[in-house]
Amino acid sequence: MDTKRWMVAVGATAILGGCAAKPAPAPVPAPAPVTQPAATPAAALVDHTGDSIETAVTVPADAVNGGWNFTNDWIFDRIGKFRRTGGGTGMAGQRRYNVVEVETPKGDHYKFFFDITDNWNRWTPPPPQ
Repeated sequence: MDTKRWMVAVGATAILGGCAAKPAPAPVPAPAPVTQPAATPAAALVDHTGDSIETAVTVPADAVNGGWNFTNDWIFDRIGKFRRTGGGTGMAGQRRYNVVEVETPKGDHYKFFFDITDNWNRWTPPPPQ
């Protein structure tokens, strides 16, 4: 090989060597995906207060009229106008409960549970006249 060709080959190698791709930097790890909180089912958003003896509404000990006014007001605040269709009083363990069944003017039926233990225990018979 003559010198001229040798110089062209060395020059081309130097130029091509300078254009060669440089090693890629270490890959940056992708950010962790943001996890969305689990969707809350609609049933969990429903107020279950008063649906059973486990979620019974506690009637205050000092509620007047045996707690009837309190229960009527509580029910009216939840469903509006209603009429009583049934109910009763019972015990579960050492707790006393009132169960009130009602119907709305639209025909919807509801059953509410009230824990009347504190009010019941506070009751005393009226003095003799």
